[in-house]
Amino acid sequence: MFGSEGGITDSHGDLRSELLAATAKRWVKQYLASLENPAEAHTETARLLQAAADACEEGVPRCHLISYQRDGALIAELLTRDGSGTMIVRESYEQIRTAVIDDVGGILELIAPLEEKGILVRRSRERLEMEIERFTVVERDGAIIGCAALYPFQEEGVGELACVAIDDHYRGGERGDRLLHAIELTSKSMGLTQLFVLTTRTAHWFIERGFREASLDSLPKEKKALYNFQRNSKVFFKPL
Repeated sequence: MFGSEGGITDSHGDLRSELLAATAKRWVKQYLASLENPAEAHTETARLLQAAADACEEGVPRCHLISYQRDGALIAELLTRDGSGTMIVRESYEQIRTAVIDDVGGILELIAPLEEKGILVRRSRERLEMEIERFTVVERDGAIIGCAALYPFQEEGVGELACVAIDDHYRGGERGDRLLHAIELTSKSMGLTQLFVLTTRTAHWFIERGFREASLDSLPKEKKALYNFQRNSKVFFKPL
């Protein structure tokens, strides 16, 4: 579908390359409810988004919203990974799954920039290969664009959420929330009652998702013994 706008943007102004039909319908409903003048409802973007969502619910696998004002927009949308507009789909082209040994290279490439900035602790390929079963990844068209790891401390009934990373090009799409949800489900299936995280830069993100700051003494004994005082990470816990 061609329109004057080049797709759908989120509240931060970032283009959403993919949007679930159910989410699209919810956004349109929220938009209509916010209007004081019903006549304003018939905007081009609202009409196109509603039509795309309806088409997907009726069986169309995907619809594309792109701009007729951009040269080559259709070719870019169909032949590049991220496209030029917004694709409305019944089911996401991305999948969240347990990592396998073939994902090591993709994870290393993903976390390398964060390691260089000191946000994540460095992990060697050998260590990552040994711990690969601890990782959950977000895969999009064969590329790893997100990851997180879970290290359980069964005796204390808690798990460490570690190595949370999302590719810079794919932030703003709730992928971090989906990763956290997957880790929480895995934790519960293992009988864990709490998650904790050590972070130096992104405390606000975890606080917004139910984590609360705790003391160093709250850590499992094994983790406390390995605490790096030079990094001076803050400790946050979340009940499950």
